[in-house]
Amino acid sequence: MKKPGSTRYKRPTPEVSERMRRVRSADTGLERAMEGILNGLGIRHENQPDLPGKPDFRIEGTNILVFCDSSFWHGRRPAEVSGKAFSRNKAFWVQKLVENKKRDERVRRALRRRGWSVHGFWDTDILANPDKVASRLRRLAHGARR
Repeated sequence: MKKPGSTRYKRPTPEVSERMRRVRSADTGLERAMEGILNGLGIRHENQPDLPGKPDFRIEGTNILVFCDSSFWHGRRPAEVSGKAFSRNKAFWVQKLVENKKRDERVRRALRRRGWSVHGFWDTDILANPDKVASRLRRLAHGARR
């Protein structure tokens, strides 16, 4: 399969496709960890607000949206986005991650144009540095009350 303007790549094997299908996009462990941080701060929030790009949270009483981003699926690490991290089907994975990054930027730009304050948090920070995330959320929430 070849998309116009893209490099040729092989479709993933059926096993890989099935694993990808099983990756959750809502109520993930990462989102539950972020919800624990929000609850611990006493910040009221809405889970999965019905908005473009499917933000993970909206902080009530503000225009703040929160995205919890997986380092892999959202292309944080240069070795993955460049393909150096892959030994098989490199072109497919590079294209997938690059397109995910482009989509994220388009969605966030569109939300900002609609008046939202958009904030992303990486999985590694949410899971390994919850105090740092809590500090940032506290500043955002208390500085943006309507």
